[in-house]
Amino acid sequence: MGQDVTNETPADSRVGELVRQRLASLSPAERKLARVLLASYPIAGLESVARFAERAGVSPPTVTRFITKLGFRGYPEFQEVLRHEVQERLSSPLERYRDDEAGRGAGSLLADALDVSRRNLQATVEQLSPHDFEEAIALLADVRKRVLVLGGRVSGQLARYLAGQLHLLRPGISLVDVERSVPAQQLIDVRKGDVLIVFDYRRYQADTIESARIAAAQGCHVVLFTDPWLSPASAFARQVLVTSVETVGPFDSLVGATAVVEAMIAAVLNRLGPRAQARMQSLERLRARDVIGESEQPSG
Repeated sequence: MGQDVTNETPADSRVGELVRQRLASLSPAERKLARVLLASYPIAGLESVARFAERAGVSPPTVTRFITKLGFRGYPEFQEVLRHEVQERLSSPLERYRDDEAGRGAGSLLADALDVSRRNLQATVEQLSPHDFEEAIALLADVRKRVLVLGGRVSGQLARYLAGQLHLLRPGISLVDVERSVPAQQLIDVRKGDVLIVFDYRRYQADTIESARIAAAQGCHVVLFTDPWLSPASAFARQVLVTSVETVGPFDSLVGATAVVEAMIAAVLNRLGPRAQARMQSLERLRARDVIGESEQPSG
């Protein structure tokens, strides 16, 4: 990749995130290419220059200018980076396992893990879009909007945590229960203006991606938490929150995502202010009443 990319973006930036960062500096024709690439990421960029241009309805020279603005020396380099991303996207935890760690002591692994977590947080700060984060907070702080939260096999714990904490701050929060039924079936009643928070990390889940597509088609605001390789659900999301997933072991880390979720909860509380505090106080009174009621129940 060209020198200007290295200087202006994080060293581990992926093409999709790079495109999102550069959108404001692109011409209208180049933005068409950007939208086509993000909508069919990364497949569109792996086709020929002529086919990529045809998809976007622009000329082949526009593709060349677009690639140059992203900081690549040419289309071959651009495609090589995309092919490398595809390999990383599809890699399994077993493939990412490092054999040389097998004989290492627990103390060494602990130190490495904590160091990687620190780097994860720093990388997340660099990769996260402040604009998308602010827009997501504005949506979540609008108590007129219903909010649904959907997670995957691993990220489901983040979805449950976010939904549970938001429920303390405002009404209209629902967790899409993936164990109850197919997620898409639970979105049948979403309305235009509702919000769907989606967590989707590699290897991406087809049912999660389909849920994002259905929600977007029904006029729902889709906010996506994903990794630097970008879930295909990003094609349907208005806000994409990228978090680092670097780890010392075979499984991607959720440290960065957890930090952003906690920041999101704090920001919503700050935005709602006394209204959220009053709701929390009401819930505390209800809990206290339940505890007193249970203590007064006769034993036997």
